[in-house]
Amino acid sequence: MEYIKGSGFRLHNTVVTLGKFDGLHLGHKELIDIVLKTKGLTKVLFTFDVNPLSILSDKEFKVIETGTERINLMKDSGFDYMIDYPFTMETINTDADEFIKTIIHDKLDAKMLVVGTDFRFGKDRLGDVELLEKRSKEYGYVLKVIEKKKMYGEVISSTRIRSLIKKGEIRLANELLGREFSFSGEIIHGNHLGHTVGMPTINIKPEACKLLPPFGVYVSDTELDYKVYRGITNIGVKPTVGKDNAVGVETWLFGLDSDVYGHFAKVKLLDFIRPEMKFDSLEDVKRQVNIDAVRAREYTA
Repeated sequence: MEYIKGSGFRLHNTVVTLGKFDGLHLGHKELIDIVLKTKGLTKVLFTFDVNPLSILSDKEFKVIETGTERINLMKDSGFDYMIDYPFTMETINTDADEFIKTIIHDKLDAKMLVVGTDFRFGKDRLGDVELLEKRSKEYGYVLKVIEKKKMYGEVISSTRIRSLIKKGEIRLANELLGREFSFSGEIIHGNHLGHTVGMPTINIKPEACKLLPPFGVYVSDTELDYKVYRGITNIGVKPTVGKDNAVGVETWLFGLDSDVYGHFAKVKLLDFIRPEMKFDSLEDVKRQVNIDAVRAREYTA
C-alpha cells in the first residue's frame, strides 16, 4: 500500500471509501470489505490527516488510533493507496459540489464510491449521500451506501467506542473494534524501578492526541520482535514512585528478560483489573503487582 499525505496526487480508475475512520472498527470493515472485493479498480481509502472533530469542536479531541497506528493497521490490508488529505480552513470552506468535482472526480477519478449513510462533506457539511447520488451520472461513478452495523442493539460507532474506552469497558470496546484497543511505539527508558523489585517492564509514551482509558492496571498482550507476551500494563502516573506526573504506559511482559530499548512494541489491552493506586512502599507495590499478575496469567477472553 502506498501512503499519501497531502493533496498533490492524481489517481486513475479508482474505487474509494471516504470517512474519518477513527478506530477502524467493525462498522468501517463493512465499507472496507466492499472496496477490497471490487475487481478491476484501484483501491483507495480516503481520510483526513487530522480528525475533523478536532478542528470543528471547541473541546480537546482524542483519537482511538494515532495517525501512525492507523497506517500500520492498513498497510497490509489490500488497499493500493491510503490518503490523508489535509483538513485545513480551505478544505472546511470547500463547497460540496466543488469537493465532488475537484477531489472525487479530478484527483481520485472515482468510478465507485463506498460510504456510510451518515457521510457528510463540504462547507457546513451540506454534502450528503443524496447529493452524491444526484451527481453520480454527471461524474461517472457508482455510489454504494452502507447501512450502519449494529451490535447489542446499538450502532457501532467511533463515538460509542470512545465512550466505552473512557469508562474502562475494554472488553466491549474490543468487540466493537473487532480487535484489541492498543498503544504502540518505541520502547523508552523508564525509572528502572521494575528491575529493583524483580519485575522488569517496558515503557511507551503515548502521543498527546491518544485517547486514554481510566488510569489503572490492565491484562495485556504485547507484540514485540515477532512474539506475543502476556503481561500487565499500568496506565497512569505511578503515584507511588512518579515525580513528574507524566502519563505513561508501562508493561511487565511475562517471560521477557532481554534488553529491548529502542524496539517497537504494540501493547494490546484485554481487560481492566483495578484502578491505579498509591502504596506506602515498594514492597506493597510488589505484593499487589504479583496479585495482578496471577489474574492476568489466568485470564481467558
